[in-house]
Amino acid sequence: MFPRTRVLPTRPALPAWKVILPLLGAAALGWGAYSWVTRPVNPAVQPAARQGTAAGDWATLKTFGPRAPGTPGHDRTLDWAQAQLTALGYHVTRDAFPLEVWTDGGATVAGPGGLTVTGRALYGSQGADQQGALVAVSGDATESQVDALDLQMKLVLTHCPARPWGAFAADLIDQGAFGEAIIDDCARPPALSRAPATPLPMLVLDRAAGTALEAHLGQTVTFTARTGTHTVQAGNLVARRVQGQPQVIYGAHLDSVPGAPGANDNASGVLAVLDLARRAAGTPDAERAWFVLFDGEELGLTGSRQFVKTYAYPMEQTRVMINLDMVGVNAQPLGVAATEDLLPLIRAARPGLREFEDDPQSTRETFGRSAGPTGLSDHAAFKAVRIPAAFLHRGVDRQYHTAQDTALNTALVQDAADAAWTIGQAALAAPFTPRPECGLTGRDCH
Repeated sequence: MFPRTRVLPTRPALPAWKVILPLLGAAALGWGAYSWVTRPVNPAVQPAARQGTAAGDWATLKTFGPRAPGTPGHDRTLDWAQAQLTALGYHVTRDAFPLEVWTDGGATVAGPGGLTVTGRALYGSQGADQQGALVAVSGDATESQVDALDLQMKLVLTHCPARPWGAFAADLIDQGAFGEAIIDDCARPPALSRAPATPLPMLVLDRAAGTALEAHLGQTVTFTARTGTHTVQAGNLVARRVQGQPQVIYGAHLDSVPGAPGANDNASGVLAVLDLARRAAGTPDAERAWFVLFDGEELGLTGSRQFVKTYAYPMEQTRVMINLDMVGVNAQPLGVAATEDLLPLIRAARPGLREFEDDPQSTRETFGRSAGPTGLSDHAAFKAVRIPAAFLHRGVDRQYHTAQDTALNTALVQDAADAAWTIGQAALAAPFTPRPECGLTGRDCH
């Protein structure tokens, strides 16, 4: 017999599709299960949360202190507000973004005879060294009076300016000054305002240092300011039902300026938005409104601009954005600045509501309010993309941007929330044509 040389038949290999299809099916099932488990859900409405009041909210919020981004009070406010909105049955998203915050590295003045005095940099200045002749300018000088001065290559010394320091500094720089030193001898703390963004030294000196420097008027001195920035984490809070549409957006900014408790500016707006969220909780109105607390308003409307970019698509359904800023102190009766298409609706819904003109964009950078064609608060970011916007405001009080901004009237807050609700309901009842899905600006429409 001869040995077997032919290979015995073997089982044919499985086709690839018989392996791939089951694997794809298992992956799809796994992904579906994961998506189901991790899907956004509406939390239950807590009955106790619906019993809250603006007064109760204020009793808690004021214990957090100033809310400038990067401070403990800011972070506690975010956590607390998120918990309040979640308890009201809203799915809350914290949209985080980095924010650059100005830092002061100190300032000095050096001059003849061993002169050396120290101070701090004016908020917002960029820091530099400059030498020049020291001249005095009255802190009471108006813009037109400053314009008549010859300040080319001069260093200016002034006592407490009567108007916002940032604007006063900008006038001096426009007239060719190479720097400024303000003697902080104000009768009451001035409102914080941002210096113009220019690399020239701007200093603040106490009374003793200012007196020492005054003895050297007309002499050549050197101003030195050291400043910088560091990055902190900021975040918008967006509260909505999972399937809720932003047909009405109620918003307010939650941050304050450095060192200011920010009661009226703008804890008052935060309290009003929480009141509106309570009012809608557990009702059909909750499905048609978003409640947003913006961050970084005081640093250039940063949060509202970020929000507009992030939610451009769902906002094609937005009928009105209502912004509440400084509504807890009656510097003036409650007023509204609104886009032209909203004014007839607002007049009918809330007769007698004071109307005021939205301020135009400044040609200079001013503290926290330099964005948008018009508007000094977060509604400006919405106007820039043609979303109808209304700004509820009670005017600028004497405590604005100071450490004395510690009190508000919750009855006034409630009244502002009532006005916002009335305007929102009127907008929902009015005829509305959604913007086409080709974009908020309409540039891609055919």
